[in-house]
Amino acid sequence: MSKFAEDAVALRHALPSRLFHWCLVLGFIPAAITGVILFLRPLGPEGMHLAMQIHIVGAWILMIGSTLFFLLASDRVAAFWRDAFFSWKNDDIIWLAKGGGYPQKMLLNKEIDVPPMGKMNSGQKMMGILVFFGTLIIIASGAILYFALPLVPKAIAYYADKAHLIVGLFLTLCVFCGHIPLGIYNWAAFKSMFGDGTIRVKEAEHHNKLWVEEELKKIS
Repeated sequence: MSKFAEDAVALRHALPSRLFHWCLVLGFIPAAITGVILFLRPLGPEGMHLAMQIHIVGAWILMIGSTLFFLLASDRVAAFWRDAFFSWKNDDIIWLAKGGGYPQKMLLNKEIDVPPMGKMNSGQKMMGILVFFGTLIIIASGAILYFALPLVPKAIAYYADKAHLIVGLFLTLCVFCGHIPLGIYNWAAFKSMFGDGTIRVKEAEHHNKLWVEEELKKIS
């Protein structure tokens, strides 16, 4: 039985984290969609030119938003590193092996037992690591292609282009096929990230039991 009242809420996402996610929505998603268009080239010259301009604007939003977040929200960055990189346990392997129980819930409408999770579940930890390193690669390679293309050796330009394409497509698949659908499926957590940052504690207990217990210790 829950120790909390039915309407009790907790702050799950602080303002800097929410603003950063909005930068990802406004920056990465347009850049990703137009990146696929630029790769497949299904449009005429005017359409491709427009796609490139949107791609560049999205890239600027992503780069500026990421830079400001890392410079101005160092406590959030430290918390992300702690949760995503340094909190792995055997339960995370078990959770991943079971897919967090999502295939059973989404396809069979069946609940299975999975290990309790903290603020980030094992899938979010893995996604966070991929996005962290992937974003560094696409920003660095994109900067080479945008700012330094006439100046760098052809080999560096070639590998920057390939890295930008491969990592960009990989992140696009991860985000559009995994992160966004599961985020919308967990609607309470989705509203928390893109709303006021709060979530009903009883809903959080179901997906993030260890985090709720940690928050309870802080106020007890």
